[in-house]
Amino acid sequence: MSDTVYSVHATKADDVGAVEIVFRTEGEARTYAQSRSSDDRVLSTSVTSFHVGRLGTRRSVAWFVDGVEQSVSFTRRIYPTD
Repeated sequence: MSDTVYSVHATKADDVGAVEIVFRTEGEARTYAQSRSSDDRVLSTSVTSFHVGRLGTRRSVAWFVDGVEQSVSFTRRIYPTD
């Protein structure tokens, strides 16, 4: 089993949101995020991947608004890895 997982984060107008769910596959995460981004009060959703228990491995995978995938504009390190 791979230690890579995919989390989905939802952003709402009145709440910065949080990770809602974690999937084992990118496809499942993308499908959920695309659908969830069309829900009432949800502004956007994002999918990120990371390796369980390893800092510095998080990366942007996808971003959705109203069910439409947007361009991921940048990648940044959250934690130093040096």
